[in-house]
Amino acid sequence: MDMGFLRMLGTYEERKVALYEDGDLCVDTVRVIDAVVPFETGVSHPSFNNGEWVIVEEYSDSVAAKAGHKLWVEKMTADPMPQVLRDVSSATVTRLKDDEIGGTDWREIEAK
Repeated sequence: MDMGFLRMLGTYEERKVALYEDGDLCVDTVRVIDAVVPFETGVSHPSFNNGEWVIVEEYSDSVAAKAGHKLWVEKMTADPMPQVLRDVSSATVTRLKDDEIGGTDWREIEAK
């Protein structure tokens, strides 16, 4: 099977809008193709979702994505850090999870 279409997705470096890493915290903003909205910011920190990604904001363009990334870095490096993150992903797999579970309550992720 020819998987050439995957090259159209671009490498991470081509899709990256901004990346912040400090210790266990990662705030990553990228262009995506698997969501309704073309840009998103994800947060990874061991206090949330067992360190798995939480998509915290989506954007319609790269200008908004850059501004949103900066705000999420500020939120996640503030003292105190947020106590709850809400996964806002519009990716197909996330919407399927909503359907499977029968709601979106799982999207509210409290810090541990």
